[in-house]
Formats: sequence, structure tokens, C-alpha cells
Amino acid sequence: MTSRTLHARRDVAALVALSLSVAGLMGLASCGDASEPAGAPSASASASVGLPAPVIVEPGQAEASATVGETIVFSQPDPARTQVSTDRPDVLGLTQGSDDGSAQFDPAAKAVAPGVAVVTIEAADGSTSTVTVTVS
Repeated sequence: MTSRTLHARRDVAALVALSLSVAGLMGLASCGDASEPAGAPSASASASVGLPAPVIVEPGQAEASATVGETIVFSQPDPARTQVSTDRPDVLGLTQGSDDGSAQFDPAAKAVAPGVAVVTIEAADGSTSTVTVTVS
């Protein structure tokens, strides 16, 4: 099975899980108390539905933007053998790519503070690239 196939299966599984979660929350929203207008989501359902999508950085992309709290995913053909580093660990918290035997996970970063950070990506083939990430 190729890396791209594993990525596609992981992406489909994540979308299915998210769709089921949202559908379940929408079902709960319809069970609000009688004081709420019909069809209006309850405050608790509204607060939990808005999950942000990660910022995806494709190979060769030189710049990306994120807000504090967002996740940036560095898509790589061989994520477990890719290494990422940053000049600003105070701006981005990095997680290395991995392979747990059943799925591969791309390297990622969590935007933890406003600023500009340069992420260096050393791919499995030894090539190096950089991505400038602006966090607001």
C-alpha cells in the first residue's frame, strides 16, 4: 500500500468521523428546551461544532499563515523519515512525522504565539526546504 493511499484512507476516515460527530451534535441541538425557537442550535451545540481545519502545507510551498491555536500540517511523501525544525519554538510547537504501523502521520506544528517562524523540512531523500509561517 502506498503512502498516498494511506494518507487518503486516513483523510477519508477523519472526514467520516467528523461528519458523524457533527450529525450527532445537530441531533442533540434539536433536543433543546421549549424556550428555544425550532431549528435554533443550543448554545452548547454551537460552541462545539466549529472545529477549525488544519492549515495544510504542500511540498514546495514556501509560505503559510495561521492564527494562534491552529495546527499546520506539513504534507510529505514519507512523513516518518522527514525531520522538521524551527528557528522560533516560541511561535511554533513542532511534532515530527511518524508511522505507528497502521497509519502515517505528517509532521505538524501548533501555532502557540504570534510571530514569524521559519520551518526547515529535511525530506526522506535528504533534500531540504523551508516554509515561512506567519502566526497572528
